[in-house]
Amino acid sequence: MKCTTFKIWFFLGAITLLSASCNQHSKSEKQNADNDIKKEHYTAADSAVLTYWDKFDMADTVKIKDPNMGEQKLADFIAALNTVSDTVADHAIANMLDGTKAGKVGFDHFIKLYEHYLYDGNSPMRNDVRYESVLRYLIQTDRLSDLEKEAYRPIYKLVQRNKLGKKAEEFDFERSDGQVQKLSDVKGKYTLLLFYDTECAHCKETLDLLKDTPQLVQLFEQKQVQVLAIEPWGDRPKWKGYQSHLADNWINGFDRESTIQHERLYDLKASPTLYLLDDNKNVLLKDTQLQELIQYLIRLT
Repeated sequence: MKCTTFKIWFFLGAITLLSASCNQHSKSEKQNADNDIKKEHYTAADSAVLTYWDKFDMADTVKIKDPNMGEQKLADFIAALNTVSDTVADHAIANMLDGTKAGKVGFDHFIKLYEHYLYDGNSPMRNDVRYESVLRYLIQTDRLSDLEKEAYRPIYKLVQRNKLGKKAEEFDFERSDGQVQKLSDVKGKYTLLLFYDTECAHCKETLDLLKDTPQLVQLFEQKQVQVLAIEPWGDRPKWKGYQSHLADNWINGFDRESTIQHERLYDLKASPTLYLLDDNKNVLLKDTQLQELIQYLIRLT
């Protein structure tokens, strides 16, 4: 009886193993088929960025550190990422950083270049979405210690704030007439949120251009676009004395408690910092360039 039971269970076990093997084989084939389908859906631009670094020798430190080779290739790569979806760009950046496993020199060098091009406030190529991909890789990789990862986590959280299509972070501000308002109280089809520094020469140049661009002046006067200029640094006397640099139909706001800075509601890595919001205060443009803002507004209206 015991022998019979053993034989039956052995037989059933064999069937189970065989079935599992067949299912696994079937599943493997399905995964391969799915991967083939995904590859077939790649555009030429997708394939180009995903394989961009395949022939670059990541162990060649001379080539990596040559600005005309390593840095130029990275700059061209970042530009090419704008031709594909965010998902593909995220994969392409991860693939590229995986490729730097050939040496720590290359890894460290390219991480600094990514920060310079994608996050530096003065870089015309700055892009929080792309830098978020880099930061995500850095806080997930096993190539950095937990302590090293901690340095990137606050920046990762910061670049995730005020993303395109999301509601802009709420804050209070004092108007030049003494009233206290919230961002959500500002009326207008569009809100141009402008953070400025009273001692910043580039801020004054930007303000002057906004006041002197005929197409924008018309939008401001018709209240289609409401300009909300915020001094977030907490210097009341300088804020009060700066009113003459702003147009009369703009709102000149002051962050009384420096909440924007202390709570890092907005990433103010450069002055001025420009955001464009829709009537629900969703972000249309984040930390944008003035020329891009002007072109965007003219197209919208």
